[in-house]
Amino acid sequence: MEKRKRTIFWIIPIGVIGVFFYFFGPQKAVTDNDYITYIKATPVTENSTINTGDAFTNYCEKSRWEYFQTKMMEHVVEFKGECEYENTVQPINLQYVVEKGQTDYRLGAMLVNGEQQTEEQRTTFLNLLQ
Repeated sequence: MEKRKRTIFWIIPIGVIGVFFYFFGPQKAVTDNDYITYIKATPVTENSTINTGDAFTNYCEKSRWEYFQTKMMEHVVEFKGECEYENTVQPINLQYVVEKGQTDYRLGAMLVNGEQQTEEQRTTFLNLLQ
């Protein structure tokens, strides 16, 4: 009987960890989605004639787009690529927060080589893409 109790005390925590990992563990990135298509089709800036998708394709290397939804139920499209910034090619992450129904969006965080940039730096970078 003693050995049986020990076994149960190991099975329950392992089961709980397994369920937690299943629901909250790493998930496959979504790379093709309506929200990504929406952002790629929008102009880079208000006065721009080139769309965001073409601008990043022409300016950056090894680029890819990902979609995810935050815990606050916000729809986020993130560009990841290697772009020329401050005279060197650096990894860039730029996020767009898209309204439900794809009626509008706002610019989110921009990381250059893992460091968050200011709004002014983000605007300067987007002006380079035009």
